[in-house]
Amino acid sequence: MSARTLYVALVCAAFAVAAPPLLAGTQSNPGPQERAAITADELVRRVLDNNPGLAAAGAAAEAAFYRVEPAGSLDDPMLGYGVAPLTASADRSLNQRIEFSQRIPWPGTLAAREAEARHDARAMDADQDALVLDLAANARMAHAEWRYINEALRIHHETRAILDDLVAVAESRYAAGRATKQDVIQAELERERLNRHELLLRREQTTIQARINALLNRSPAAALPAAAPIDVSEKFAPVAELEAMAIAAHPELRRLAATVDARESRVTLAKKAFLPDFQVGVGYNSLWDPVDKRPIIGVSINVPLYRGKRQAELDRARADVRRASFALDDRQAALLSELAAARSRVVEARDAVDLYESKLLPLADEFLSSAVADYRSGDGAFLNVITAEQRKLDTELAYVRAVSDHARHVAELRRWSGASIDLSRESPVGVSK
Repeated sequence: MSARTLYVALVCAAFAVAAPPLLAGTQSNPGPQERAAITADELVRRVLDNNPGLAAAGAAAEAAFYRVEPAGSLDDPMLGYGVAPLTASADRSLNQRIEFSQRIPWPGTLAAREAEARHDARAMDADQDALVLDLAANARMAHAEWRYINEALRIHHETRAILDDLVAVAESRYAAGRATKQDVIQAELERERLNRHELLLRREQTTIQARINALLNRSPAAALPAAAPIDVSEKFAPVAELEAMAIAAHPELRRLAATVDARESRVTLAKKAFLPDFQVGVGYNSLWDPVDKRPIIGVSINVPLYRGKRQAELDRARADVRRASFALDDRQAALLSELAAARSRVVEARDAVDLYESKLLPLADEFLSSAVADYRSGDGAFLNVITAEQRKLDTELAYVRAVSDHARHVAELRRWSGASIDLSRESPVGVSK
């Protein structure tokens, strides 16, 4: 028997039987329509496949990778050629000069340049991974909100059907002289309040729909499947393990660590600037006589006389290292703080879900059943039935909100712990109560 049919029987004509409790708005076993709904994991995959921002970050990381090899390569060699035009005559050949030279930095300079470029590429790669974490978290939170609005509308429609029946019964009892006009007005007022509530839910539905479609790079009004039920029984790792995971592998920390390494490579380059670079070359000059003087082998160096500017560059590079190191320490502390806060929110949300399932939902059912029974017996007012209906609606909405909040806080926990989006890992990421 459906909830609507049940309540029609409860409030019809003489209220002959007492009302049994309604089924709580719990996350029951999904039916065929629920099984066709999109899960949070599937939404994450779709977002990562279609988000243009992630594609742009991937292209930036690829470009940074291709800068590594040029950074560690020598400059192109130089080829010079000259002639002495006035030496051309019928009795002798044109005198010429040919030179070939190569600039060679001080040993270790090219390696330092390549290392800096490689660390910059690591930072860009970590940026991409951080964006993956953010997108995955945003997708999971959006899915939780989408599930909430789906469930809120379902609860609203069930409550509206029950209230419509109550209005009809109140009107019939008033027409028969067994109820007051006040009962009818109270029922109609509650129905209009529900109409207003539906407007708010529809607005929220449109907002969440547009947010999800933006993540999917689609039109804001594109149709979306229903959200699959949320699992709140997931087991979680201890917080110490999450902190260790974040410190070891969180992409934001990896990006900052790579930046520190890149700045240290720049310090090495600044030190190399105090040392000369070489330019070696070979040549042939036919202006010289005798012939054995014409081949030339030479080397030249720059003379780093102006040490003041080089010292300033070295000091700047060292300051950049300190700044990057402090930024890493600061971000690590903030990240661990966010992780601890997310952990506490997950625990609180899970406890709230347990409280609603074990206590609040059954009490709301009992309150409504008792109000209907009292009204049937003549010991209670119709206002008590309306109040109990409102309390049940609020309790069911608060329950689905708690379930949604749990999913959102778990998504935040994944983000701050740096959890992989690979869902095949043996130990799910999270916290233990």
